[in-house]
Amino acid sequence: MKRKIIQVLFLILPFLCSAQEYIDLFSVNYGKSQKTTFENSSVNTSISTFQTNLTLPVVLNEKYIAVTGVNFSSYSLQLFPDSNNNHFYSTNLRAGLSVKHSEHWSGLYLFLPKVASDYINVSTEDIYLGGLALLKYKRNENFGYGLGLYGSSEAYGMSVVPIITFYYHSPNKRFEINAFMPNDADINYSLTDKTRIGVDFLGHGNSYKLTTDNVRSNYVENNSIDFSSYVQRSVLDNKILIRLKLGYSLNEFRVYPIDQKLDLQILALKFGDNRTRLFEDKSNTILLKMEAIYRFDLSTIKK
Repeated sequence: MKRKIIQVLFLILPFLCSAQEYIDLFSVNYGKSQKTTFENSSVNTSISTFQTNLTLPVVLNEKYIAVTGVNFSSYSLQLFPDSNNNHFYSTNLRAGLSVKHSEHWSGLYLFLPKVASDYINVSTEDIYLGGLALLKYKRNENFGYGLGLYGSSEAYGMSVVPIITFYYHSPNKRFEINAFMPNDADINYSLTDKTRIGVDFLGHGNSYKLTTDNVRSNYVENNSIDFSSYVQRSVLDNKILIRLKLGYSLNEFRVYPIDQKLDLQILALKFGDNRTRLFEDKSNTILLKMEAIYRFDLSTIKK
């Protein structure tokens, strides 16, 4: 039984972790921005964020791994100068396959439905469908890259995002670069066995139906970019990683009528954008974030 478990863990390695010798099975983080003032107003607001992520891989055989998981995120902010705090939520599911095509090539193919809105009177109209196809090339244990495409329906229409991945890990494992662009990138360096320092980038966009006086008449389009530096400390035999992040956050929240949509969005390019913007809240602030990750270290297991 023990031998079977070890074999399963090593099968997971090349699929989900590229050249990494670990799997992040669970993570949770909370962040809060510095208060900012609305344009042409003395009213100020801060933005609170919460996110948790669970990944559950299931090995089918040496070629296929079923990938399942769930991600939940939330925003809390005062969207209008004369309103109470607005709360927006997104629950994203993952289901698909990781496929080992050859010694160097592998693919990740995911179905990504989500429920995103202010979660007031949730209905099927808050369900959006998406998918990801990613082809990865592993040159060696320390270097690889990949190309892919992500697409999703949103409150404003269809969004398509080309994906480029890249990783480099130094032979002594002290220096790492991991990138999944344009969504995130991480560069870090190990000071000791338990302490790392790093910088990361996180870009995310979403849309949420907005309820006002119990009526769905508008939606919010959110685009945010976070730049952070962090200190990471490993505890409990390096299974739990605690990160303290300090950075700068660029947030943009735009409100549109619910019946006005784009023809298509590809990255930042918007086609057929004849919408009437009802309100825009831009806030560039200092961001403080705490993050905890449960990491399974595969390098400690021997075949």
